Amino acid sequence: MAQAFGSLKENLYQSDYIRRKIGKSVYCNAPSYCNQIKSANSYNTVNLFNLGRYSRNLEANHIIAINKTNLIMGQYTKSNLEGVCTAIPTPPCISIDSCVPCAEKYPVPINSEDLNPFYWNNTLDPLGELFGNTQCGELNYTKYMVLYPPTNPI
Repeated sequence: MAQAFGSLKENLYQSDYIRRKIGKSVYCNAPSYCNQIKSANSYNTVNLFNLGRYSRNLEANHIIAINKTNLIMGQYTKSNLEGVCTAIPTPPCISIDSCVPCAEKYPVPINSEDLNPFYWNNTLDPLGELFGNTQCGELNYTKYMVLYPPTNPI
């Protein structure tokens, strides 16, 4: 069951956890030395520096280093669809080139008294920003996931 829903914690061994901690300290011993590596006496030092930079960037940007398509992500994220063309008030387009996407700056109103489904009279995701225009882009909506609440749950 855990495979279907996913997990918030990465499967790290103790040695990986310790290596990330060391990498963070190598990357940023003091604020004036962040983002710089003056000299490295071994490849291991450079590797730790890069691992520390990766770990700090994950923390700073509240990025969750797990698979966003797992069902558990719905409990910790919300979609920020600002600036995304989600629907246009025209019947479904035959092709993306025949649509005039997002010409209006206002959201498409939902008429609760209309007996027809919403998608009969409106085109959903006309540009393919959320679900893609091909099978390869079907998970585009994960790009718009942001943490909710904005704290790192890991």
